[in-house]
Amino acid sequence: MAVFFTSDTHFGDPRVLRIDKRPFKTIPEHDAALIANWNEIVSPEDEVWHLGDFALHVRPERIDELLGLLNGRKHLIIGNNDGPATLAAKGWESVQAYAELMLDGHALVLCHYAFRTWKNMGRGV
Repeated sequence: MAVFFTSDTHFGDPRVLRIDKRPFKTIPEHDAALIANWNEIVSPEDEVWHLGDFALHVRPERIDELLGLLNGRKHLIIGNNDGPATLAAKGWESVQAYAELMLDGHALVLCHYAFRTWKNMGRGV
């Protein structure tokens, strides 16, 4: 099992084509490419920490569908664009605003937002 980290997929959000200048002509093309690229790397047994902004401007059923299409056991760290439907979706192993993990001997602090300071920052975290 591998552990992966990602964020800001913005499934369904047309703003990413313009603001982020993502190289797709349409949102369906964008979403299909993200799903294909994710599943090319992530296996069903892997763990994925999504650090916010999973999807926007999509129906709750689409969020459930997206989570079902993506490999791995998925955890959501809530971002500013994650609405009630994203938070309530059935495909998350966990949903929280903040998490602390130990991974391969490294202490990690996970949050969607940047910090000026964080717990144990002077101790290698």
